[in-house]
Amino acid sequence: MAALPEIASLWIGGRLSWLEQLCLKSFADAGHHVTLYSYAPVGNLPPGVHPGNAAEIFPGEPMLRHARTGSPAIHADLWRLHLLRNTRKIWVDADMYCHRPFDFETPHVFGWEKEGLVCNAVLGLPPDSPTLNGLLDFFRDEYAIAPWLKPSQRQELEAARDAGTPVHMTEQDWGFTGPAAVTWFLRETGEIGHARPQNVFYPVSFKHRNHMIQSRFDIPSRLGPETRGVHFWARRMKPRLEEKEGNRPRRGSYMEGLIAKHGIDPGAAPIPPKARPAAARRDDPAFRAEIGLAALRGEESVGQLCRRHAVDERFVKACRERIEQGATELFRDAAAGGSGT
Repeated sequence: MAALPEIASLWIGGRLSWLEQLCLKSFADAGHHVTLYSYAPVGNLPPGVHPGNAAEIFPGEPMLRHARTGSPAIHADLWRLHLLRNTRKIWVDADMYCHRPFDFETPHVFGWEKEGLVCNAVLGLPPDSPTLNGLLDFFRDEYAIAPWLKPSQRQELEAARDAGTPVHMTEQDWGFTGPAAVTWFLRETGEIGHARPQNVFYPVSFKHRNHMIQSRFDIPSRLGPETRGVHFWARRMKPRLEEKEGNRPRRGSYMEGLIAKHGIDPGAAPIPPKARPAAARRDDPAFRAEIGLAALRGEESVGQLCRRHAVDERFVKACRERIEQGATELFRDAAAGGSGT
């Protein structure tokens, strides 16, 4: 039997939470050699996971963080492409659980998240892959305008470029360098034919992610013989666990069973509170009213408002809905600077 492929991931930040420990250890327990790369030492790697120097793959400076969220996801998206060019390892997000060994005999390892979209939470490509090299070439231009965007989005970015104010990749909409980019290039090159069915890596959808931490849902029944991984969608699941669930899944849930299986102690590596940049500004009624009224006027697109005010699309829509639903007089007064007129 051929040796299992090596697995790699990247961690930018401090200590791991128990969720990352669980996922990384699951690959080691399945027989994979697992490397967690980082730019600084990670002090609480789980047993069987090896440290790696991320700078040997791709420099850590400048750190490419999303302008509105502060997330290093853009940097991680580019880092994984360089990993694939320079090694034969399979990339996995640190919130991907290994249900069964990734015993694939092909270097093309990726799958459908949903209809029309390949997720890059698992990504394996040969170094000479046209998709891989197309992505690396495209993102050399940090102000590139993506052909996979909607025509209206492209026109907006082209207008900014022609006006001498091109939009940097860190200021573009969330996910610019992620699954949409990978899917587009896979289609262009024909390598999309290697995409595996949704149930291989994403048997529990983003919409149903919290089913995995609640006891009333039978997750094993959703996993088939073809299932190799289970994505935990940590960007949204971790805040739920930290804020509402006492930092651990509920008793009898699918995820609680995995914690016991792999010997993970949630109390020793709690999920930290989610960072909320500019929270005071976002909570200011005057600021919310300003955003809501601007969105209603429609003189700028939602994307432009997000970039100009460093907020996300959900925040803009919530502000607009507040105005549409008939905000209180106090809220309207705040939009006028508290004059009451």
